Amino acid sequence: MVKRAFYLLFVSILLLTGCGKNIPEIDPALLQKKHSLLVITKQGLPPESAAIIQKNLTQWRNTQHIAFEWMQSVGAIDQQAISNILSAPYDYVIVIGSDLARQAAGAAVNLAEQKWILLDDSVTVPMALDSSQIMWKQTGPGFMETQWQEWVKQQQVIGKTIEWVTQSNNPIPSLWAPSEEAEHISLSDAEGWYSEFQARVRQQRPDWIVVYSPLQDSLLQRMKSLHVPIMNMASTTVNLQWEIIFSRLLGYIQGGWTPGVTQYNLEEITVSKPE
Repeated sequence: MVKRAFYLLFVSILLLTGCGKNIPEIDPALLQKKHSLLVITKQGLPPESAAIIQKNLTQWRNTQHIAFEWMQSVGAIDQQAISNILSAPYDYVIVIGSDLARQAAGAAVNLAEQKWILLDDSVTVPMALDSSQIMWKQTGPGFMETQWQEWVKQQQVIGKTIEWVTQSNNPIPSLWAPSEEAEHISLSDAEGWYSEFQARVRQQRPDWIVVYSPLQDSLLQRMKSLHVPIMNMASTTVNLQWEIIFSRLLGYIQGGWTPGVTQYNLEEITVSKPE
């Protein structure tokens, strides 16, 4: 009886030893390749854009082993959003939307554990960045000048006069409005600017009013009553090409991420301008 018990114990040990040889060891390099990310998107994201984002995130999870959480229709990077960011050890936080990107740039200073990718989705005044943890994609300096240089040149060649409207943080390119023409530039962020602008337009009757920085719709309607053609350059828009953008994002996550401001190239966006 004792011999039989000893025999069974011996066989069990052999079986356990054999099973152990078939358990695969986890490759440490594979573990290092896994990433987790939090995606934050703005309010009003078009449904077709949301569908492409969902498709790509799901594909990343299934084929690249990238875990994700998606906060949709976010109005602000507020305390609730920051709490969500701190709730899990995310490797990357991707923020989509120009207003959210600017808020995130400030919040990220106090959130040093993650790498950030901020995606502007509109033409914005370029912002400097002093952070080692943020990559920020913008239209970049000179974007509006590139888009509108030909139109302005045509007006100058045929002798058309322009009254410019912009803001103090978004100066008119010097080739378009030299310093000696500074009296033809109105700053819409200056107190009481519109009365002076209106009087000058009525007196000088320029060929064009050119709006270089965004204005409220109510002000644009008031301008129309001056009966001078308006070119609203500020209504220039960009549309992100999501399939290409997500291809770039995957490259960043897999080792191509570098901090700093980088400009979209012409493959990543399409541009729509008023005529």
